[in-house]
Amino acid sequence: MNRFGGSIWVVLAHEAVAGLRAQGRRSVLALLGVMIGSASVVALMSFSYIAKAEVMARFQQVGVDTVQIAADLASERGLDPLRLDAIFQGDTDVVVAANMATRRGYVRVGSSSISSGIAAVSPEALEMLRLQTAQGRNLTPVDGCNGAVVLGAKLAKDARAQAGDTAYIDSYGFQVVGVLPPTEQQALNPVNPDETAFIGLPCSRRVVTKPGITHALVRVGEGRDASEWAESTRLELMKGSQMVTVRSAREMIEAMNSQMNLMSAILVAIGSVSLLVGGVGVMNVMLMSVMERRKEIGLRAAIGATPNEIVFIFIVEAVALSVGGGLIGALVGVGLTALGCLILPISFVFAPMVLVWGTAIAASVGLVFGIHPAVSASRILPVEALRAD
Repeated sequence: MNRFGGSIWVVLAHEAVAGLRAQGRRSVLALLGVMIGSASVVALMSFSYIAKAEVMARFQQVGVDTVQIAADLASERGLDPLRLDAIFQGDTDVVVAANMATRRGYVRVGSSSISSGIAAVSPEALEMLRLQTAQGRNLTPVDGCNGAVVLGAKLAKDARAQAGDTAYIDSYGFQVVGVLPPTEQQALNPVNPDETAFIGLPCSRRVVTKPGITHALVRVGEGRDASEWAESTRLELMKGSQMVTVRSAREMIEAMNSQMNLMSAILVAIGSVSLLVGGVGVMNVMLMSVMERRKEIGLRAAIGATPNEIVFIFIVEAVALSVGGGLIGALVGVGLTALGCLILPISFVFAPMVLVWGTAIAASVGLVFGIHPAVSASRILPVEALRAD
């Protein structure tokens, strides 16, 4: 065999795999330990990836260049719509702006009185939030304050309302002109669309006790940094002693990504504990194998095997156990994630790199925990090994 051409290492790798097969159930148990650890790590990594995808999907509904302006909750008055219009109309960076006035209240349809959100909005707000009716029609500029209302899916279901019914808000009657489809909570949307009644902004004085606008949504041009625009607008609004909160989608995404990356690292660290336990199992199997094969190791050394070749055999065994268990565990982890997504109200997203990382981490654990048994085997003296037998 050519030691320098590479063929010797191929033969030794085959012998290492044969050694694992000879150990039978002991190898299977070690592989099972690594598999469980890898499955837990991959499942946690997958759920973390899916959570990030869910967050990004909610922000994409309103756009990453969107800014929300909100009046101070402790203030007795909301934002001045005339001042907002003056700022927005004179700013070439503003693509579209929409005002909203919101509060909690009761919506009565027939004998059903349901606690819900109430939002007086401009049609532009519904367009920015991409809220399209599944039944009936949406609010239009011509509606004004003519008594039209669009109900969220859950609110309409609880109130047993449909297009054409009459809904009462604070004794004011509104005709239900549309019902929204089931919609999840959206980023930068101050209300839950599923549980809200939407009326025209001119009707805000009827149903919203705080004068003025409670929220404004603004989309800035692509060439303008939304975070910088948000800060400059906040300072401009505060010149009139108006306390406001201004948040941009990009700032929220960065903050949430930072928090989720930290949480992901913590979850993976927790899952890695079980993988370390599997690594200890691999080392235990390797140490037992070294003890049982002292004669074989001594004989190899006596006929010319180098310490590096002996180390290589046992390292291959440890890594093969870890890679096999890691790959199977990674597939099981993805399967568990998909099963969990069927139970939880989230969509499954497959991340191929999760399989790579899960298997790579398991292989690293096998390599680390296989070094000690391999080095121990290489230090066995041929004379002592053969004499002990």
